[in-house]
Amino acid sequence: MGAWFVISALGLFQTDGGCRVTPIYELGSPLFDRIVIHLDPQYYSGKQFVIETRNNSPQNVYIQSAVLNGKPLDRPWFDASQLQKGGKLVLEMGPYPTKYVFKQQH
Repeated sequence: MGAWFVISALGLFQTDGGCRVTPIYELGSPLFDRIVIHLDPQYYSGKQFVIETRNNSPQNVYIQSAVLNGKPLDRPWFDASQLQKGGKLVLEMGPYPTKYVFKQQH
């Protein structure tokens, strides 16, 4: 449960336990304003993965927008391989859920 709490506090989770053929990380509300995950070069090509929140507070728990490596995300998840390559995820937080953060996937 400790590992679950840590990943959840980062604003990430995996409802399937990472058992997909191509694992993903789903987005949640991070507890922190800035998180730096240092990636072990023995296993991953990236040096670090940064998660930044804007307007993060106990009241602002809903994602208003998400940008991964400078590109807006159109879904509330990303491939785990993107984290392993390193990069930056920026989450804009707000006090209310928003209907149109992510485009519908068909």
